[in-house]
Amino acid sequence: MSKLYDCCWVELEGRPRPELVIQKKLKPRLFIIGEHLYDENCNPLPTNPQAPRVLVIMHPQMRGRSRAG
Repeated sequence: MSKLYDCCWVELEGRPRPELVIQKKLKPRLFIIGEHLYDENCNPLPTNPQAPRVLVIMHPQMRGRSRAG
């Protein structure tokens, strides 16, 4: 399974365009995608049950995409 990382792009379920991932400087590692918080395994935090599912993490260095989850 792929993990989120700072400044990558993801495709979210129900969203027409990719969204930028920003890592919060906290422990444990938390990521902001749009207005929602996720853990590094692409799971929305319990406080965000309505958050869209991460479908694809885009890896610009590899010029490819990998499926999340």
